[in-house]
Amino acid sequence: MITKKHLRQQTIQALMAMPADQRQHATRDLHHQLWSSLAWQQAKTVATTISGDFELATAPIIDRAQAEGKTIAVPTTLPNRQMAFHVVDNQTNFATSPFGLQEPTNGAIIAPATFDLLIVPGLVFAASGERLGFGGGYYDRYLVKTTGTKVALALPAQWVATPTWPVAEYDVLLDEIFQVTP
Repeated sequence: MITKKHLRQQTIQALMAMPADQRQHATRDLHHQLWSSLAWQQAKTVATTISGDFELATAPIIDRAQAEGKTIAVPTTLPNRQMAFHVVDNQTNFATSPFGLQEPTNGAIIAPATFDLLIVPGLVFAASGERLGFGGGYYDRYLVKTTGTKVALALPAQWVATPTWPVAEYDVLLDEIFQVTP
C-alpha cells in the first residue's frame, strides 16, 4: 500500500501540473455543483479556507457567500493542532501562518456547532467520504465538534473510488464530495 506521505506528494504534483484551462473548467464546475446543492442553499453559516497555490480556489466561495448574506468563516491554527474559525468581512485582516496560508487575525469566532456547512479541504477524497488531509489532524479534531454538513470539492487528481491509504478510526467522514465528471 502506498504511504500517506507519498500519496500527498503525488497528489500535490498532479495538482501543480494541471493545465490552467482544465483547472478553470473543473473549478467552475465544482463551484456550480456546490452552489446548486441543497446544503449550500439552506446554509446560513459556512466554513471554508483561504486556498493555497495548488488548491481549488475558495475566493469565489467566500465572495458568493457574502453576496448571498451568509456568514462565512475561515480558520486560524492554534496550539495543540486546534483551529478557530473567524468571520470574514470587509474588516478582516490577514497574516501568513507558519504553514504559508493566509489566516484571519481578527473577527468574531464561530462556535463549531453553529456551522450549517463546512467545506473541508484535503488532498484526496474517496467516494464513501474518506479524506486524506495534509497530515496535521487539525480538521479531524475540529470536525468531531460540528453537526453541520461536511462537503469537499475534488479536482480530478483528488478523487478516488475507494481509499488507497489507511483510514484511522478517528478520521471523520464527509457527507458529500463534489467531483468533476467527464
